Amino acid sequence: MAKKKLSRKQLRQPDEFIGFWTRTATAVDRFASSHTRALIVGATALATVVAGSIVITQLSERRAIAASDALDRVERIETADLIAPGVTPKDDGLPHFSTEKERLEAALKELDGTFGSGHPPLAVEAMLARGSLLLDLDRVDDAIACYEKLLAGRLDNHLRFLAREGLGYAYERKGRLDDAQRVLSKLGEDARDMDGFYKDRALYHQARLAEIRGNPADASRLYHEVLDKSPTTSLRDEITNRLASLELK
Repeated sequence: MAKKKLSRKQLRQPDEFIGFWTRTATAVDRFASSHTRALIVGATALATVVAGSIVITQLSERRAIAASDALDRVERIETADLIAPGVTPKDDGLPHFSTEKERLEAALKELDGTFGSGHPPLAVEAMLARGSLLLDLDRVDDAIACYEKLLAGRLDNHLRFLAREGLGYAYERKGRLDDAQRVLSKLGEDARDMDGFYKDRALYHQARLAEIRGNPADASRLYHEVLDKSPTTSLRDEITNRLASLELK
């Protein structure tokens, strides 16, 4: 609760408070004289609690920074350049691989090695990254289990959207289009909870599923709706290419 700030007029009229503060100071002096040891112990305990809180805060910040650095390293491994046979890789502190499968497996191993147990900072973000890696490795059932576990917990709106999107992709990869439709159709609700953030992606998935299900007219209408409602969408190039492909069919 915010403290009420005294006006300058109130501060210039202290007379009515002088008696109160004088009596209070006298009472505090008497209490301090008879309870010196208790006050010292209390002050020491308070100092210990404050110092402990500072240490815990600093440790939490350090753990969060370490977790962020760990996720960054996973991403750098996942997106590192593949090295052709006989080519000397650059010394960037990262392992190097000749195939994408090796690279993805190394990124997953790195992720699990850091976030595989306990409740580290950014654990949810790490699970999202894990689901994506599992999908890229075509371990679809594992990806579905990962996303379903995420959605069973309490998630920030943005993270819930991304987890639901990942689960929809996984169901789609599995050929479970009804389940994909059921999951991805909820993205519109998630977007409304975020004041329209990601609304272009929610609509885009509706269009994409209509296209997959063999409804080109609905897909085209929805793609155009995305462009009309979100003219600056980052999906513009992807949608333009899909519309061009639909027109050729």
